[in-house]
Amino acid sequence: MKSLLPIIVLALASTLPSAPPAAGPDIVSTTASPPRLELEALPGTTLQETLKITNASPTEQAYQVKFTDFIVKDNQGTPVAVTEKVSGRWSLASWLTVKPDKLLLTPSQTATVNLLISVPKDALPGGHYAIVTYSPLAGGTLGQAKQGVGGGSAVEPKVGTLIYFNVIGDVTEAANLKEFKVDKKFAYYGPINLFAEIENLGDVHIRPQGTVSVANLLGDVIFSQSLEEKNIFPFASRTYDLTVPGKWRLGRYAAKLEATAGSSQLPLHGLIYFWIVPVKELSLIAGALIIIILIIILKKRQPKPPTELPQETPTLTPPTA
Repeated sequence: MKSLLPIIVLALASTLPSAPPAAGPDIVSTTASPPRLELEALPGTTLQETLKITNASPTEQAYQVKFTDFIVKDNQGTPVAVTEKVSGRWSLASWLTVKPDKLLLTPSQTATVNLLISVPKDALPGGHYAIVTYSPLAGGTLGQAKQGVGGGSAVEPKVGTLIYFNVIGDVTEAANLKEFKVDKKFAYYGPINLFAEIENLGDVHIRPQGTVSVANLLGDVIFSQSLEEKNIFPFASRTYDLTVPGKWRLGRYAAKLEATAGSSQLPLHGLIYFWIVPVKELSLIAGALIIIILIIILKKRQPKPPTELPQETPTLTPPTA
């Protein structure tokens, strides 16, 4: 009876209804097109653009379309949403209108959002910046989305389009190569890492274009790479990281940055030097050469054994009669 008890317990347990698995959070996947929009116009102009949003989630999803100003504070180009009062000089959100501002999309459906930009007649020339975002709404339904009711608070993540807008007029363009350096000015081996930082001191965003090249002592270019195209927000900077490949190198090298920025092609130049000397390997080679030279010298200085003189055979004179 005792041996049958575990079998009976297992049989009863298998007949009991199992508890439903805990429901995890819905995965919301959304794509926005284009991710970045660059425009320019004269004061007093009205522009209309088309944006697209795709629901890549496996379920129906409601979205709320929002827009706000943004600025960039770090050297990585990270947009930070701000209010109109904070953004001040760079504000764009107050000029925007979007239709519709609520959407409900079935899985894989793509919808169009009309963006209207009304530039005031007294708009300041230069850059103005905003971001249009699509915030998923928790528990949204078709009726709620059409009526402009979210059915719940917005949930992360949210995606959108960055808008870089330039009001045509008399603007100041200024750029500076803030830093250009190498991770090690004296290295035993490659690869070598180069770092550059360009800052924008003007009224409108810029996108520097140029190359970084590295040449050896003979002037032969061993590395050349174009700068990654990055927008630099006014009074902000962006960093560029490059890697010179190759492990075995020897000598002094010159790294040169040559670029231009802005519509006025502002010149940016940088020049740094670094050394690559494989000390360990050169020491081993030098040691081996020294040993070989010493062996040769010792062999030359080693005394030679005396050479034996040939014995003279005596000449016999015949006796005279």
